[in-house]
Amino acid sequence: MKSYRLLVFDWDGTLMDSRDKIVNCFIGAAHDYCIVPPEPDQAAQLIGLSILESFSRLYPKNSPELNMRLMDSYGEYWRVKDKTPMVLFDGVREGLDRLRQAEYLLSIATGKSKNGLQKALQETGLAGCFAYTRCGDQGQPKPHPEMLQKTLAYTGIASHEAVMIGDTTFDLEMAAGACMDGWGVTYGSHSREQLEDLSTLGLANSFSDIVEILC
Repeated sequence: MKSYRLLVFDWDGTLMDSRDKIVNCFIGAAHDYCIVPPEPDQAAQLIGLSILESFSRLYPKNSPELNMRLMDSYGEYWRVKDKTPMVLFDGVREGLDRLRQAEYLLSIATGKSKNGLQKALQETGLAGCFAYTRCGDQGQPKPHPEMLQKTLAYTGIASHEAVMIGDTTFDLEMAAGACMDGWGVTYGSHSREQLEDLSTLGLANSFSDIVEILC
């Protein structure tokens, strides 16, 4: 394991177990427009992309305007209509504290909107843990490397001193595009088989595994 200074985390599927809520919001939005809803596993495979990109992949024959309306409907489900609970994965809260005590700089790169991430950080009490955050509506979404490039520029840390930690191939492809190491976790949306060829540091089976190795 290299000596890293900056740890960049994905949010959904890496720090927070939000799979069921995300899937239910996709399904609810489709029902609102009388569209055949995606299968749960099909929707889960898109977690990490922007919501608009996800609908574009689910329904490539839709007009851009319809997919925009689906995205807005998804947002209504997320904010108001859907009550599916979300929790941090086991060991996340304590693990982030240990990583900060070990003097790692922590950051987030997520496909969530900026408002959505800020709400999640406030509700979980984790807002003070992260030096910088970058969201899907602030520029190019995953797997484009811009999120990580902006993070490196803001922190002044070189790419070889940083690692992207996430549960999807989008996270690991983004890391490769930014010339960073990528570390896949197996407890999120994408399978071990999908991740293993892209993860430069092997795979972590729990958040506690990450903390124990880094600390």
